[in-house]
Amino acid sequence: MIQDKSINYDLNMDEKYRVYASMSFAILLLGVGMPLWWHTTTVPRVMLPYTGIDELSQLDIRITTKITVAALSVNRAELLAREIKQTFANAEIYHLDVDYQVISNNLLASAFTYHELEKVASTFDVDIGGLLLLEATNLNDAVLIGSKRTLYFSTETDIAKLMQVLSEWILHDKSLALTKNTLAEPTLYNLDEENRRRFPASLTYDVLITLVNPDPEKQKVIWDLKTVTKEYMQPFLDELSVLSNFSIKSQWLYLLPLDVNPRRIPDSSPSRRHFALRESILPQLVTPLEKKLASQVSLHPCINLVVYMVPCDNAPLHIYTHSGHRSRVDSNMEAFLSPRWGGVVLINPPLEVCENAREDEMVTIIPEETAIVGTLLAQLRLLLGIPETKSINGVTVVPLVGLKSRDWEIDSLLRYRTVEQLTSAKLTLQSLARLLKEISNIVITDVVGTRIKTALELVYESAEHLRRGNLEYSFVLSKEAFIISEAAFLIQHFWHFFTFQKIKSEYNFKLI
Repeated sequence: MIQDKSINYDLNMDEKYRVYASMSFAILLLGVGMPLWWHTTTVPRVMLPYTGIDELSQLDIRITTKITVAALSVNRAELLAREIKQTFANAEIYHLDVDYQVISNNLLASAFTYHELEKVASTFDVDIGGLLLLEATNLNDAVLIGSKRTLYFSTETDIAKLMQVLSEWILHDKSLALTKNTLAEPTLYNLDEENRRRFPASLTYDVLITLVNPDPEKQKVIWDLKTVTKEYMQPFLDELSVLSNFSIKSQWLYLLPLDVNPRRIPDSSPSRRHFALRESILPQLVTPLEKKLASQVSLHPCINLVVYMVPCDNAPLHIYTHSGHRSRVDSNMEAFLSPRWGGVVLINPPLEVCENAREDEMVTIIPEETAIVGTLLAQLRLLLGIPETKSINGVTVVPLVGLKSRDWEIDSLLRYRTVEQLTSAKLTLQSLARLLKEISNIVITDVVGTRIKTALELVYESAEHLRRGNLEYSFVLSKEAFIISEAAFLIQHFWHFFTFQKIKSEYNFKLI
């Protein structure tokens, strides 16, 4: 009997211990295991300013530009100011702040030369991005555009011509609006020539100058390419350092013939022939060059400038337009651009050098440095986005002095770059926000979150300064926004986590 009671007691104790053990396990699982599991499996996601990013769709990028009209009479000044406001009242991207002043005729009566006009213009305070329209009595042209930020016009100048110069040469209002719209909605808009040709915004550009001698056994080229690069190209790029960083290099290439067969054309020259390249086949010349230039290994957009020394056997070589005419007449040099790639200059050897050379004898070529450098600089200006001035009757531009670009050209480039960088940063942030919303288990690190918030603040701040007319500071802010937004999108650790989480989600991988 006592033994039965002992057995029952032991059974009751075992049952009690099992209950306690189960309860302890449940408490441990709920109190420690579940929080630990939750903590170790939770995807870290920093809170992002989604509302601010969504509101970027309503961000109005508008450039305020101050224009001062200085005329000889009140009526003339008021009329011009009113006409400018009315002409650009519906401009998509501009807000013009126009004021006027009356200038004394005595001040301009003795100003006959451009330098004397510049002294008068220097008495006005014109900020970066601004413009002065100054009426001049002794002006031979209808409109003369200086190297600073002054547009001189005569007393007989037609107002319509002034408006045309402002729109097509200075403000580029239609092209700027197209730049913004094609970035935002590329399927709805087609790029114009300037936008197709210009390199997109970048923090750094590599400039590669290449001299090609396709037949070094028959022609010897004497040219100090390093000196040309150092004395001409580098100073020009240094003037544009406010826009981007530039790394410039030079190289020689040999045994690289043209990948096309020029057409032989009989003529009345002493050689009785020349060779023709149709304008339509010029892109075919770029492909073999690109394979040899090694520019594709560059980490940054590379601007290629190629000088090709045409051998005597294929000289003179000329480019023919679509209409069947030579692109250049009475010139030993031909040139063409490849949009967003670079420029090519074809140098024909002097005719007398080829005529006097004996068969299988090496000829020595000394290129005409000034003409070549001038062409390369002109190509570089166009590729970087300094707009080309199309001819307008009665309108003249003061020639460039040395290697320095005109101030109003730099202002134009600042506007283009600011609009590009602001729009690109805005679109990058919006794309990134959509991605992070769609994929809920994607990691958002503190670094990515901070960069997104900083870029967003910079976009709004840059747009605000652009509306206030602070072009230079707005450009600096837009550049920072562009850099930081790109860094947030492409950060290595972000994409590492993104790839892992995406694969894990799609294929239901389990961690054991």
